[in-house]
Parts: sequence; structure tokens; C-alpha cells
Amino acid sequence: MIAPAPVSSGIDRAMGGNVTIDPRERATPVDDPAIIEARSRRTGRLLDAKRLIGSFDYASAIRLRGVLKNAASRGRPRLVCPMCGVTLFLASSMRKNFYLRHRSEDGSCPAVTHSGLTEAEMRAMKYRGAQESDAHLRTKELLVRSLAADPGFSDVRVEATWRASEGLIGLRRPDVSARCGDLRAAFEVQLSTTFLDVVLGRKRFYRDEGAALVWILPSFDPSYRRMTTDDILFGNNSNILVVDEATVAASIAASQLIVRAWHRQPRIEGEHIVDDWVARLVAWSDLLIDVDRQTVCAFDFAAAESAAISELAQLREQQKAAKEAMWRAAAVAAEQELRTEIFEWALAEDRVDDLVGYYRRWPELNYDLAAYCANLLGTPSDVRVPIRMVKVIETAKAGKPVGFGYDTLVEVAHHLFHQRPELLMGFGHLLRAYGHHHLLAEQDSSGKWAGKVSANREAMRRDPHFRLADDEQRLFDFLSEDLCRKPAAGEGGK
Repeated sequence: MIAPAPVSSGIDRAMGGNVTIDPRERATPVDDPAIIEARSRRTGRLLDAKRLIGSFDYASAIRLRGVLKNAASRGRPRLVCPMCGVTLFLASSMRKNFYLRHRSEDGSCPAVTHSGLTEAEMRAMKYRGAQESDAHLRTKELLVRSLAADPGFSDVRVEATWRASEGLIGLRRPDVSARCGDLRAAFEVQLSTTFLDVVLGRKRFYRDEGAALVWILPSFDPSYRRMTTDDILFGNNSNILVVDEATVAASIAASQLIVRAWHRQPRIEGEHIVDDWVARLVAWSDLLIDVDRQTVCAFDFAAAESAAISELAQLREQQKAAKEAMWRAAAVAAEQELRTEIFEWALAEDRVDDLVGYYRRWPELNYDLAAYCANLLGTPSDVRVPIRMVKVIETAKAGKPVGFGYDTLVEVAHHLFHQRPELLMGFGHLLRAYGHHHLLAEQDSSGKWAGKVSANREAMRRDPHFRLADDEQRLFDFLSEDLCRKPAAGEGGK
């Protein structure tokens, strides 16, 4: 069974009932916290409490509760009150808004988050009232029946005292304990009043014993979760195990322990990762048991989420690359469109009737060239400059005069030498690029062109008359797609 991720209930908030928060929703601090700052023991920096809480999503905030409790239990608290130095924990209101509270409230610090009974006193009162409730006893009975149906389990005991191994201190009395092969398992039926430090304390005890702590719920509704359930859920890799009448029947039919596993399952939806809630019957042998982390899961949510994050990052990179390729293609197409428009305009000079309108078109084209830093400077620019350049390019490409009143390429070369020397060098590079440079020698039957080149070779290299102005050179580069320049070393012709 797959259920969509639940959303927060506005009715629950308004009525003061249980509030269930989507795991990926941003954690919300209380509006007016008593403790507004915390000091990091590691860095010594003061942290704004509301900003700190708001930096986590809801699931991460729940995990942070455990991290802070564990660190404090090892004598290495993460956060302390900057006013009194007492260890700070992350607590939650009935509406699941978070705030920082002292490890103990003895009235010595001005920032007091509550008064009256201590947490231990409240826990004792609530636990006594719930630990032997009908629902609790019924769930233990169902669990024992399920274990009895599985020949792989032995030494099944109810509320047997579990003493720490040699060299360790402490004892526990799990609701049900059993052995499966070399693995000892302690089953605890989760109570709605189980405090976080109880959960963490039991985890530490059974981890030190090399045993698996298995939290069992009588039921689970992902759209209606209490904070104590969330402490179990998110501390168990977003998995919850349920034993009920249906799972007992399945266990007896299969002769093995069957539980109903609920877990979050991430998937990519558009630009984000969202969760589905999945419920399915799972055999004990198919559960993923990690004694070091004290997790018993049907689904490795952390690994799946990590994979989804990587996949989403890859998809985003692919989308980014596709967009960039599309933008580059659009830019190249726009550039080529402008170049084509200029060529068509330049080559139409001899065919237009309205020369005034024809020449007025150039300033518009020149304005568009500014986007490519290829526009001619000066007002007005010389309209004949782009026309000559286009004719030179088309002549070199065709291997015969285009727009010139000559029959051969060598005649065009003589013309440029005397009339437009600034275009001569570019003309030569274009002929080489298009593979037509050999035609100059073939058409120079008198040898005059060869003699002229030989006598003026040095001048053509150094004389400014054989150089275009900077803005004209940029326009020539744009129109010829840089073929009017000498290729760099190692580059071949077109």
C-alpha cells in the first residue's frame, strides 16, 4: 500500500489536537521562546535559537533531538545556555513548534521554559498509567504469538530482566525478549508517553550488549503522528514496525515472524524530492538489522534518499546542460541569421530600385551588430564597408568574382591591391580557407601578380595601408566567421 505524503492539518492546529508535520516541511520555532540564544560548545559561537531551528527540516529536527540527548549523555553537550551554562535540549510544543529548554529547570536561570514537575516526574506518572493498559498488554500478547509461530526464535520471554554483561552497568526489562540464531532481540511495545531519553538510553544499552532493540507499535497512521512516535520513526531510518491481528495470522500461516512495515519512500517529482508512505507485510528474515545503529528496517530510506538526491542533482545538471545547449544554439542561430541578413542586403545592391531606402537599412543592421561587438563606429558609418567585405568573402568562397566587374580572381587581387589594400590580406586568408588560393597562380599567366607580391611583401606585412581599422576588422571577422585571419599554428584551412 502506498499513501501520499501527509500535510499539516490546519484544523488540528486550530483545535489544539495532534499536529502531524510533513517530514520535509521546514521546522518551525515557537513564536516567543524563553531561550533566544544558545552557545555552541565546539565553536563558542552564539546561535540564534529560532534561526537554528528554522535551518532544519522537520525530520532533521527530530533527529537533532536525539543527537543533543546522546551528546549530553556522553558528557559532551553540543549546546549550552549562554546565561547559566546548563545543557540545552530541543523540545516541542503540542503544535510541534520547536524551542530550546534547559536540561533541568531549577529556577536559577532567568530563561525558564516551564515550572512544576520535572521531566522524570512527568514520565513516571504517565508511564505508570499506560504501561499496563489493555492496548499494551494486547500488543505484547500478539507479539508473543507471532514469535511462537516462528521456529527460528527461541528463549521467548515476557518482561524478563536483562542484566548488563560483565564489565557493564545496568539492567533492562524489555516487554518481550527472544533469540534468533546468534542474535538477541529485545522487543519494546512503544508507548505514547515514551520520552526521548528513554528511547536513547535503551538503544545505548542494547547496542553495548550486541543486541537488537525492536520497537513495535500496535498501529500507525502517517497522517496522525505524535512526537513520541516521530522519535521512534526518524531514529529508525524512517521505518515503523507494527504487530496486529492481521500480522499474527500471516505469521502463523507462514510459520515465521511477519510484521507490517511502514516506511517513507522518496521519489523525484519535478524539481523536488517528495515522499510516499508505503505499508507492506515483511518477514523477519527480510528486515535490515544494524546493531551498531540500532535500526531494524524493511527499507533503507537513508540510502534511497541519498540516491534520489544524487539522481536529482544529475537531472538538474542534465537540464542545465540542455538549457545551456539550447541557449548556445539559439545564440548561434541568431548570429547566423544576422550574418545571412547582412549578406543578402549587401548582395542586393545592384538589384534594388530604392537606393535611399536600401542605404537606410544599414544603420539598423549596424545597431544589431553591437551585440556582437562587430558594429562600425562613427556616425554615420561608411555603408560601402560591409558591402565590399561581403563581396570579398563571397568571391573567395565561390572561387570566382562575385559583385566585381572582373572575370578572374587575380584581377580582383590587383584591384584590391591598388583600391582597397586593407582588404587584401583578408582576401588571401579567405582564399586559403576555401581552398582557392592556387587559382591566383594559375590565372597569373603574365607573372605580374607574383612580381607585385614579391616586391611589396614587406609593405603588406607592415604598412598600415594594408590594415583595417579596429572596428572594421571586428566586422570582417564577424562576417567571415574569423576566416579572414591567419589561422593559428596547428589549425588547418576550411
